[in-house]
Amino acid sequence: MARWLIVLLFVIASSSPALIGSAMADTQVFPLGADTVESDVRPLTEFVKNLKTFSADFVQKQVNVRGQTQPGSTGNFVLSRPGQFYWAYEKPYVQKLIASAGILWVYDPDLAQVTQSPLAENRGAPIGIFLGNQPLEKVFALSSIGSNDGLSWYSLSDRTQQSDFSQVQIGMDAKGIKAMVFTDKLGNRTTVQFSARAVNQRVDDALFKFTPPAGVDVVNSR
Repeated sequence: MARWLIVLLFVIASSSPALIGSAMADTQVFPLGADTVESDVRPLTEFVKNLKTFSADFVQKQVNVRGQTQPGSTGNFVLSRPGQFYWAYEKPYVQKLIASAGILWVYDPDLAQVTQSPLAENRGAPIGIFLGNQPLEKVFALSSIGSNDGLSWYSLSDRTQQSDFSQVQIGMDAKGIKAMVFTDKLGNRTTVQFSARAVNQRVDDALFKFTPPAGVDVVNSR
């Protein structure tokens, strides 16, 4: 359970820009410098409004609140709105998160365990903030926080204050979402970068159908 909670909580590092940069020193450098120019949030809201499917490979990196870097993870995901996503970790361990029909399944082959829980209780799921049909600005308070290294950055905070995160930052380029930064309420932060992105292309609906394999323990979490 701890593994996927770390994943969903997209955590790590204090709010220091230097720590964020060190967490992704071999990829994107962010957040933003003081000389950046803010713009409006329409590129983000329009992207989400028109989003039907989104697939990509990802690299996830974590740094805890003390600045200690955790081992990175890689994998791929597929999103289909509304309400479906497939998030698969490939390295350093295999784990699958599958959301469909209001249920989140978390399959951990190493533990021979499947966890089932209502999707509504997992507000912090990585790409889950895009699963619903509500306009993004109704769910989150949005602001533009400038540009850095070719990406435009936006800050999101849950209007209900019920999320596990104190802040979400999204970096976009001309193709759409390129990076996300999730900060939890303890100041831990996780950064995720996407590559090989495909937006509004046909996806395999079979990915969102999950049946627990024979012989695994099924845990209902409610």
